[in-house]
Amino acid sequence: MVRLFMKNGSGIKTSRDTSVCHCLRKSQARLNLEDGTACRKPLPCRKAASSVMSDDAATFFMASSGTRSMTLWSVLLVCFLVMLAGCRREQAADEDLDTAESGAEWRANEFAFAVDNLQRLEQFSGGEMRQQMIDRLNQWVQREKPPAEWKVDPLVVKLPKPLAERPELRALDEMVFSPYDGFALQEAVWLRDVSNWTRGKDADPLAQAQNMFDWVVCNVQLESGTGREADRVPQFPWETLLWGRGTATDRAWVFLLMLRQQGIDAAILSLPDAKEADGERLDPWAVGAWIDKQLYLFDPSLGLPIPGPGGAKYEDGRLVIRPATLSEVAEKPALLRALDVPEHPYPVDAKRLAGVVALVEASPSYLEARMRLVESRLVGPRQAVLTTRPSEMVERLKDASHLAGRRLWLWPYELLALRERPSEAQKKQLAWRMAPLLVHRNTPLWKGRVLHLKGKFAEQRGAMAYYQAARPSRRALATMKRIIAETTDPTEAARLRANLEAQVRGKGDATYWIGLVEVAENRPELAVEYFQPVALIKAWRQGAHYNLGRVAETLGRPREAAAIYRTAPSSPDTPGLLLRARWLEPAREEIRLPGA
Repeated sequence: MVRLFMKNGSGIKTSRDTSVCHCLRKSQARLNLEDGTACRKPLPCRKAASSVMSDDAATFFMASSGTRSMTLWSVLLVCFLVMLAGCRREQAADEDLDTAESGAEWRANEFAFAVDNLQRLEQFSGGEMRQQMIDRLNQWVQREKPPAEWKVDPLVVKLPKPLAERPELRALDEMVFSPYDGFALQEAVWLRDVSNWTRGKDADPLAQAQNMFDWVVCNVQLESGTGREADRVPQFPWETLLWGRGTATDRAWVFLLMLRQQGIDAAILSLPDAKEADGERLDPWAVGAWIDKQLYLFDPSLGLPIPGPGGAKYEDGRLVIRPATLSEVAEKPALLRALDVPEHPYPVDAKRLAGVVALVEASPSYLEARMRLVESRLVGPRQAVLTTRPSEMVERLKDASHLAGRRLWLWPYELLALRERPSEAQKKQLAWRMAPLLVHRNTPLWKGRVLHLKGKFAEQRGAMAYYQAARPSRRALATMKRIIAETTDPTEAARLRANLEAQVRGKGDATYWIGLVEVAENRPELAVEYFQPVALIKAWRQGAHYNLGRVAETLGRPREAAAIYRTAPSSPDTPGLLLRARWLEPAREEIRLPGA
């Protein structure tokens, strides 16, 4: 209801009328001077009118008939101005509320967009979508505050000065996402996806850890070196997953982060470098899965859990090994000597073991306030572990016996520094490794690989379909060669040759990865077809031999598997293959280790 000022024969009287037109929100107020009605909202309008002019006051202004018309218009004008001011104040308040509400909704949509695209990265092979995702997150987070419980972890303060001054660490409390965060989010989602389906259905954390470790060994071909060599590109875990190859340290890192996604604590167990007298340099040795206050040992170089006193046995198409704990090998060093093979003595003895140090992984992204904020918003199947508290992990590891120390692992920080200024040779190596994944316009190999990590194999748009699309026919390759031969422009011919070479390598990658999909889908006989064309999958010869042996194990042919392991070409995983062969040769008989 509003108050109307209406003309009559004797003066102005007030009236209430519910038929007055409603104010159009966010538009101009309207005044009809012909009938003297004004649009206003009820309560402010009444207050404004009564506070300026009462009915008696209006009659007073109408006392002189000579000024009657002028006074009427004056009164109407005053009332209009008062009401207009009230309208504007209400309109401004409404607009502020609407702006706040629409702003919050808009930011929520930005977050939803980023998170949605984070779940389907197989559709975007370039960095453009990853950058869009970061831009959307920055739009969302600009009004957010760091979580109340968040604080810089105390272990970060103790980092050596050059590492502590890295820009990623100086920005831990900043609510701005960087390109580095985009890769970290991509990595966390891939680790979540692959660990979700490789952990198996057993609820026992140790069984889950064994399943995930087995997947890493089968799917990450072992390369020599430590990753620190000047002639190679040190890898982030997401690159190890994407390329399917890496050093023992790369394997260990991926395995540890997969455990983290499943809520299983772990540490990199390292030993003093035997070549350095001061013992300051630590060499990664094994991953210790912290389960029931014991560190269970997994050696990524051997590709095997370190067997406990129960030994190993072949049953149901699988070599079953119960992992030893650190306490067990410390108290029974003979367990380590059982890992010696001719010409390949196991490099850890009781003396070195006395200096074992637990290194806690905490890459900078896992320490960020903004990542904690994102993590708290992810629910259901989108939930992923994005943060960690290394100081709390160190505190938990105080319950572990036989450790000479517990500290932060420096390699993730050193890696950032090494990758900051890559050499020209390293840049070329990176481009060479990525080329097969990105060579086609539709990037089928990229799509297939990411879907493979997600465990999506057989759907119409699953990994298998994209892998097959990344395998050009012989005719198609012959046509490309003919086109190159007919190209007179040297620059264009060089580009086409590089394209052809990338497609040929991509065909080999796709072929080998199809074999791994067949294994994952429990079709070992079909996997053999993709592991045997040695010429096509030359780059995967080492992994193919290993997985052919694993197929023979699965098919119930342990002696055949042992023969495959023994005849495999010399490679970084030779000691592990020879151990596996030794344990398989007494087929279907339980194997007891010395000192058991």
